[in-house]
Amino acid sequence: MTRSTLSRRRWLAGTATAAALAASPGRLLAASSAEPDVLVLGAGLAGLNAALNIQDAGFRVRVLEGSERIGGRLYTAPAETVPGYPELGGSGIGRHYARILYAAERFGVELRGQRPRTEARPNDVVYLVNGASVLPEDWPTHAANPFRREADRQRKVHLFQYSVYRDNPLPRGELSAWQTGDYAEHDISVFEFLSRQGLSPAEIRLAAGTNMSYGSTAHDLSMLMGYQSGNLIRSLYEGNSTFSGGALAAVGGNQRIPEAMAKGLEDPVLTGRLVRAIDVRDDKVVVHDSSGQRFEAAHCIVTLPFSALRHVKLNRYAGPRQAKAIAELAYTPVFQVHLTPRFAYWEKDGLPPSMWTDSLPGRCMALRNDLSEPDKVTSCVAFINGTMAQYLDRMAPQAAADAVVAELARLRPATKDAFDVRLVFSWNRSLVAGGAYAYWQPGQITEFSRELRAAAGRLHFAGEHTAVVNRGMEGAMESGERAAIDVLGQLI
Repeated sequence: MTRSTLSRRRWLAGTATAAALAASPGRLLAASSAEPDVLVLGAGLAGLNAALNIQDAGFRVRVLEGSERIGGRLYTAPAETVPGYPELGGSGIGRHYARILYAAERFGVELRGQRPRTEARPNDVVYLVNGASVLPEDWPTHAANPFRREADRQRKVHLFQYSVYRDNPLPRGELSAWQTGDYAEHDISVFEFLSRQGLSPAEIRLAAGTNMSYGSTAHDLSMLMGYQSGNLIRSLYEGNSTFSGGALAAVGGNQRIPEAMAKGLEDPVLTGRLVRAIDVRDDKVVVHDSSGQRFEAAHCIVTLPFSALRHVKLNRYAGPRQAKAIAELAYTPVFQVHLTPRFAYWEKDGLPPSMWTDSLPGRCMALRNDLSEPDKVTSCVAFINGTMAQYLDRMAPQAAADAVVAELARLRPATKDAFDVRLVFSWNRSLVAGGAYAYWQPGQITEFSRELRAAAGRLHFAGEHTAVVNRGMEGAMESGERAAIDVLGQLI
């Protein structure tokens, strides 16, 4: 990270703190009070960043976490379970993630080159599509390629990513434009957009409906969300050498970042506090957990994904559109099967070790997470999105893993008896998550994107789903900072 980026990040982090201390220089004594000034629900990146900003301003904060661990949807598989610290959630740290980079430096977490999860190295993947095994270089002319237009045939198997750059109507550099309401005509389904481009249902099924990064099908994802993600990347990276060098990852796994952040809190995070009710009153907020214990403070920041929050009894909303957002905002289904190879199956058939399939295993990627042996395959992960993930969620975990391994053997006989199942994980089954990350369905950005993060009296909202500029990890950090500034504006 450059000195200028660090300086800017320190300034951004310090604005809320400086304002609080200038207006209330004696407020540092608040830490000696028995009760917190602010409750924060959720010990993911959003909650921890909010808590640290509030604590830096001299106020006392208490963080409640529903699960038994720190990190939220930033989750690294234990090394004793899967070698190489593969990520279950939160894979790459973009070079523009200023808040994440600053937190890693502040709390002593070493960052190195990214360890990819769902994207293979160049020439390290084979497409198992339409019953055929196809190398990327053979894809443009292969009979399994369903695309009719020559330009589409020449591209990678998953075409949707090209549209978010090529056809993007959002102004470069205007990273909040997607929520202004000026682009509502693009708040349509990806399926409708690609149909207007002349693609057939069969082409769309492969171009956007298979191995979806967001959503479940091409029908339930807003094209405007795709444009927002594309506008962020092209605005920051195209023609800009500042962020060159590729994504980063924390040594020992990205979960080490929120764990280190939590250690910076004066009051330890209270884990295992599954929230059941939030009572917003005129003078305070009272939170009840599953054990029957209650916590109260002048303000509360809730960072729970809406898929979890909709199961909490909440007595106040900022308005009907926020209530609808909490009830309806969707989260991407993600199911993972982590495997270790018993032998080098790729040497048996001469094909690359990673597989992009249009079937049950989704993207089965060979991971190379040993820093001392960068070419060694340490494990494989079948990363499964959308309807396939929902299908597997209806099975017992072992039965689901067996089905994935059996399908791999059918698609690629060299993998028969090649895998040991090490970990089966579903974000959809998690009580505190209910899915991997938020996505916007057609029409939702226009309907309630600007209202869902509004404060409901003394209740404030954060989490990656409330971010405006960024997505993923940096979006979570952005939202926590914004919520902290809102709270400090009322506390001072």
